[in-house]
Amino acid sequence: MPANPASRPLSLDDAAALPRLVILSPHLDDAALSCAGLLRARPGSVVATVYSGLPPDAGMLTDWDRRCGFASAGQAMRTRAGEDDRALEEVRAERMTLDFIDSQYLPCADADMPALTERLLRLVADLRPDGVLIPMGLLHHDHVRVSDAALLVREARREAVWFAYEDVPYRDLPGQLQERLGRLHARGVRMAPLDWRPDVAGKARVLAAYASQLKGLGRQADQLGRDERYWRLLDG
Repeated sequence: MPANPASRPLSLDDAAALPRLVILSPHLDDAALSCAGLLRARPGSVVATVYSGLPPDAGMLTDWDRRCGFASAGQAMRTRAGEDDRALEEVRAERMTLDFIDSQYLPCADADMPALTERLLRLVADLRPDGVLIPMGLLHHDHVRVSDAALLVREARREAVWFAYEDVPYRDLPGQLQERLGRLHARGVRMAPLDWRPDVAGKARVLAAYASQLKGLGRQADQLGRDERYWRLLDG
């Protein structure tokens, strides 16, 4: 009987041991910003975007959407979905959307945590991936929520190998990564950095699809995610 992959020391580029990867993306750009090099190396991976739904008031306009050049939340979400389609087509990834509502459109997104955890649990149970990549959960409330919910799901689905990716661009803010690692350690979550760097040549072409988000960030595609950093979640 083959060994359970979750019990062996694996690296992300062990294609034979982890043929099917699922990457949890809080928004319609996060997986590409943080993991495009990995996605290019692993065509056929599944990107499941959590906060992809149209807000109840499609005519509302948040400060972020205005900075990205939009006139309404509905226009923003429809355009961003198209951008994400083009980017994931470039890396030959399968796109799934869970249609939760971005916290910028809701007065209290925390109320969705039980539903989010249940939805991620069903997703992993249905897809039965060999490896799951989750956001580290840096700064942005939606990133933290997806990370925290995924960590709960991991307790029930230990047969997969679980990894965390460092959230671009928040990982570049001083102290954010260290603070999150400290909080996770206090909760008993153990992880180790992987000595693995994907080839990010061509990543800028993928990120260029997200023209609206680049405008909001005030950054060029080749300025983001010049490298990618991953952590292995450890048992025990």
